[in-house]
Amino acid sequence: MDKMMFLLSEGVKNLWRHKLTAFTAIFSIFLTLSVAGSLMIVGQNTNKIIEYLRGKYKIEVFFNENVSDKQIASVVEEFNKINGVRSTTLISKTDAGKIFKSQFGENILDIVGYNPLPASCVVNVVQYQIEKMNITPIVERIKSYPEVDEVQYQGRLIYRIETYYQKFVKIMTVLLILILIISVFIISNTVRLTIIAKKELIQALQLIGATRSFVKAPFVIEGVFHGLIGAILASALLIVGLEIGSGITDSIIKLKIQYSPFILVGILSSLSVVISFLGSSRAISRFLK
Repeated sequence: MDKMMFLLSEGVKNLWRHKLTAFTAIFSIFLTLSVAGSLMIVGQNTNKIIEYLRGKYKIEVFFNENVSDKQIASVVEEFNKINGVRSTTLISKTDAGKIFKSQFGENILDIVGYNPLPASCVVNVVQYQIEKMNITPIVERIKSYPEVDEVQYQGRLIYRIETYYQKFVKIMTVLLILILIISVFIISNTVRLTIIAKKELIQALQLIGATRSFVKAPFVIEGVFHGLIGAILASALLIVGLEIGSGITDSIIKLKIQYSPFILVGILSSLSVVISFLGSSRAISRFLK
């Protein structure tokens, strides 16, 4: 217990003894975790937007004039079994006439003497899936039914949205990895300055038989403290910024930023401990070699 308390106290003392280098490490971790947290929140909410847009995807299917209502109902049931289809809405000729009247204020029968509007069906695709949605197989399957006359959908728009989203996810992942690697090197170099300042003490400890773990522990603890302080500051900044930003987006476009403060703090704290441990361990290991 005494040994553990000594190591912890030495780690804390190093923070105070080397305030400038400690500030540099904490600030670099703060910036790293702020960017990393921002990327994670953006990625999470971009996925929500994609799911929302998928919910708005509509495939409009128009049936041949000579197909009976019973046949149409049967075909629509088959549509529901197609992989990627979430739901369908059948619009009969009578319903189409009512929609025409509600939109234009006139009865189609009074204008042309009969109802020329075809029966149709609106097909909604699934919202929740990780991989990019390919709507072409769904459309081709629908077109294969002889009862179908025409299929209309915004295929190009859907493809572009899905493609851009996949590119964004890849770029975000690469950026996050690069930021974390750079942070490890910054922390390593910062802790290295502390080690150089205590070079004679380390050599004296080695001469009296101190183990590598005992020598490394205070610097690793110091690095972890750097990380935790940086994580607390980054979490506070992100939470305040997200609360303000969520209020603005909700008042303008009725969209709240989705995030969990507890999960955000937990992830950033875990990242800070990992990168701080790796950076400080790397610095002292190179010195001891």
